[in-house]
Amino acid sequence: MELKQLRYFLVISECGNMSAAAEKLHISQPALSLAVKKLEEELEVSLFKRTKNSIALNNSGKLVQKYAKQILLQTDKLKSEFLHSKNGLLSLGFCDPGPMRYAVPLFQKQYPNINVTSQLFPADNENILLNQDVDAMISLNETACSDIISIPFLQEELMLSVPANHRLAKQKSVCLHHETNLDLAYYCGEGAYIRKLEPFMNWLQSKFNFQKFDDYFLFRQTLEAQNLVTFTTKLVQNYRHDGDNRVIIPLEDDGIKATYNLLYLRKNQKKLADFISFANSLKI
Repeated sequence: MELKQLRYFLVISECGNMSAAAEKLHISQPALSLAVKKLEEELEVSLFKRTKNSIALNNSGKLVQKYAKQILLQTDKLKSEFLHSKNGLLSLGFCDPGPMRYAVPLFQKQYPNINVTSQLFPADNENILLNQDVDAMISLNETACSDIISIPFLQEELMLSVPANHRLAKQKSVCLHHETNLDLAYYCGEGAYIRKLEPFMNWLQSKFNFQKFDDYFLFRQTLEAQNLVTFTTKLVQNYRHDGDNRVIIPLEDDGIKATYNLLYLRKNQKKLADFISFANSLKI
């Protein structure tokens, strides 16, 4: 049994006339009659009550009509899941781990039939997109290139992670420019957002007792042993746990917020329709 036969069958049942159905399907009437005959032979049952000028579904035909609609509906849904992503695959590039680890699992939960590959490109260069190394790029940059479309994706901001018994723990927000005598620990990591924060972090180093770590495991050990104030971000806090009994506090300082943009080639807009819809649904 072919899906084409079921589609032909449904058009005939709607038109009630072989000639009208053939015209609607843009095929010859003999070809349509042959397709119906093969379907009836395969099911070993007659599907229509035939008269000289019209045909109508019999009881068997009505049952087949019910299942044919369900089969074609599910088939169309399956095709739509893969239509916008070539072979159901989507390749995404990210300038930072934060939006990647936050957004990719969320997207895959909403679109389980689209397989996503994600890569980190800390250089944050739109040539990665122009060279078609990925289908779309999450970047802190916008673009002046007419071949690339840019839309806001997610907002990132630096936040404090403080022990629950720390004097800052009960504050709704903190401005570090107004603070003194803080012991801070900072895991620098990698990516475009880290580079954006460099002037702010350099200023903190000049003002506070500031420990900077390149090794995440050493950072965690020190954090737990000394119960220090450290940093997280709006996105990172969703997947990185800095220990129990900690409070996350927004910062009021300037220069610590950034907006990630979704960049994609204009010609790939149809392929990326599901991911674009997902991006537009995010509350940045």
